[in-house]
Amino acid sequence: MPCFLRRPINGFISKPLLAYEFPIATPRRPKSRDDFEIAIICALTLEADAIIAAFDHYWDEDSGLSFGKARGDPNSYSAGIIGSHNVVLAHLPGMGKVAAGNIAAFCRMSFPNINLALVVGICGGAPLHEDTPILLGDVIISTGVVQYDFGRRFPDRFEMKDTLSESVGRPNLEIRSLLAKLATARQSQKLRRATHDIIARVPDAYPGRSKDVLFPAGYRHKHQDALECSVCASCSTDADTVCSESLKATCKELGCDSKQALRQIPSNENEREPSLKIHFGTFASGDTVMKSGKDRDQLIRQQKAIGFEMESAGVWEVFPCIVIKSVCDYADSHKNKDWQDYSALCAAACTKAFLEYWNFTKRGIDFGAEKEELRKRILKSLHFPEMNERRSLISSEAPSTLDWIFGGSHPQTFEFESSDNEESDNDLIGATIGSTDEDSDPEEYSDEGGGSSDSHEKRHQGPKLAGVEKESQEYETPEPSLAKDYEDYFKTWLTSDEPIYWISGKPGSGKSTLMKFLLRDPRTLAALKKWHKDIVILSHFFWKPGSFMQQSFKGLMCSIAYQLLSHDLNLIDYHSETTSISQKASPSDWDQDQLRKLLYSYRDQTSQKICIFIDALDEARPGQDTLDALQFIKTMISPKVKICVSSRPEPLFKQQFSGHPHLQMHQLTKFDIFQYSRKTLCQSTNLEPQTLNLSHLAKKVAELADGVFLWAVLVTQSLVRGLSNGDSEQQINQRLGSMPKDLMALYHDILRRSAEDLLIYREYVSMAINLMFIASGRRSLFSQVTAFECMMVMEPELLESYAVLGSQVLAA
Repeated sequence: MPCFLRRPINGFISKPLLAYEFPIATPRRPKSRDDFEIAIICALTLEADAIIAAFDHYWDEDSGLSFGKARGDPNSYSAGIIGSHNVVLAHLPGMGKVAAGNIAAFCRMSFPNINLALVVGICGGAPLHEDTPILLGDVIISTGVVQYDFGRRFPDRFEMKDTLSESVGRPNLEIRSLLAKLATARQSQKLRRATHDIIARVPDAYPGRSKDVLFPAGYRHKHQDALECSVCASCSTDADTVCSESLKATCKELGCDSKQALRQIPSNENEREPSLKIHFGTFASGDTVMKSGKDRDQLIRQQKAIGFEMESAGVWEVFPCIVIKSVCDYADSHKNKDWQDYSALCAAACTKAFLEYWNFTKRGIDFGAEKEELRKRILKSLHFPEMNERRSLISSEAPSTLDWIFGGSHPQTFEFESSDNEESDNDLIGATIGSTDEDSDPEEYSDEGGGSSDSHEKRHQGPKLAGVEKESQEYETPEPSLAKDYEDYFKTWLTSDEPIYWISGKPGSGKSTLMKFLLRDPRTLAALKKWHKDIVILSHFFWKPGSFMQQSFKGLMCSIAYQLLSHDLNLIDYHSETTSISQKASPSDWDQDQLRKLLYSYRDQTSQKICIFIDALDEARPGQDTLDALQFIKTMISPKVKICVSSRPEPLFKQQFSGHPHLQMHQLTKFDIFQYSRKTLCQSTNLEPQTLNLSHLAKKVAELADGVFLWAVLVTQSLVRGLSNGDSEQQINQRLGSMPKDLMALYHDILRRSAEDLLIYREYVSMAINLMFIASGRRSLFSQVTAFECMMVMEPELLESYAVLGSQVLAA
């Protein structure tokens, strides 16, 4: 997958750079400094800039907690991701192996599990390596390091120390094995191509081969015109000095003759096409900058060195080390700064490609398996059996309803992955009754607008149903501007940074059905992906008639944490008390502060974008649980977290959510109620009275419902029972007219009179009781009443069988 270098390097990088296309698994955020295994060390700021530009993610910039450093460590660090690795960059205060060694030692103290150090940057290069020219911009990867200034000085010579006990050791077995693999023709070509792919994205950084000039080792960098400088004019041997001005001037300023160059640039050389190569060999490291062609050639002959730099010897003593540096000059007196920025970029690009070959250690693999086991234990401790029960019980929306919130045709819906696969379809009447709060007083919502016939006007005609006359098809739908406004508001919220969206409505107006619809409809996810392409959707449904966990704030947090951990293994890493939470076995082992800390630390440290849907907030346990839930919503929202919440329009919620986008359900459900009632009546009965028009009946239900969907559901089911029993038009109208207009009164009325159904069936109930009395021959009606007789009175089916349809009790 493509990765990009994002930051400018001294003005050269102005657009993203493509790295080598390896399949990459993005690593988790390290929990602590102990989780870093790769360190990169740069001596110069331009070298560090190039490496930071190669980061795929910057842990220092994701609002997470700083990793810090050990007490007494003076170093400064940058932490991030390159490819599939977490890396830490140590910034050196200066050049040289002593400074590098000190920095490496302190780095080892702060990051104790580093098993690979990369010394990355620019270097001097040998002009020739195994008959292959080394050009400026080429990259050298170390197979060994020698300290060319470490040894014994005799009167007539300097002798380098080269015994195993005195010199820098060779790389460890793991590094030697990888370098041997990369040195093969095939892998070397792949590494070169990967590096080139990155460099090719910034052609403006390439200085051009015409600026790559190699002079003979004996050709001194000085004023070439004897009249310009007497000091330089008298310089004729290697022991002679040149003026101080020459040490700082360029070849052009001094008049160095390009005709003396050992290489001639071909006339067809493409100045804008880099021709980078990668070489493997020994670095010569010392505390002095190599600026002598003859000393360079001597080290090449004696030590087989092909690169010259100043830091690797110091790092090598502390860490298993690989040096990756790009040639910016030929280690002679003709220093060339034109290539420094480009060479730093080449070294960083090669480092990025090289790291794709570096495998995770066994420690990392073991930790991954161990971490997965920990994840399973924590998931088990967060789970409670009723976690998805309420959502499962809510029936899906009736066809052609709720689609107004997206303003388009209704595509096939699907389920988002949830914590349990327990979705089931229950009958709408059972599901919606279950969500009713029996203790609430709907009168307090009388000031809420909605549902009246004069608040919904002229939109379009409803769909035609079989068995319903054409002239009865017309029904006025919600006012177009009102529905369009809500459509625009909600779709805009999904794609915006606005943190909260509030859906309110009277009891039974369909809030929970809408929330489930939004979770299932693919247009929700599609819109959220416009906000951020990598989005996680979570949900929780409060339920007052349910268990403690379904009503409580603790249940909300366990549910959200469970879903997060199911999606993102890194949730564990963002918590500082992993040991304590790993001992938990069930929700009872968690306290609310621990759950808060777990979720808030994830929010603070992750880059993951999240959208949470919280339904029926008003059904949370009154008092502290409701207040805690509101505080959680207020605290949890951030640039990375947005929340859609539904509730009744109670004063507490009005106060908390004022100023945020707001949808009032009961103002927009009249047409949905008509659609539902009409379709249910048409599909549930074949006994339509000749003089009764079902569409007109559905219209009456919609008008009387006043936007409360649950009321309409209960009434429609009652009408279906009447039609199925063969009620006349008069009886149907009587049934509809006797329905309490208040939802709670209707609910209690239905529960209280479940066997009687309505007043029109009272004669049948009386008949049943008389039959019982006659059949039993008892003096007291309620003495020794059998279970079957109780069932007959309470169950409509038995009542119809033995009372309405004339069956005899004694036959039973």
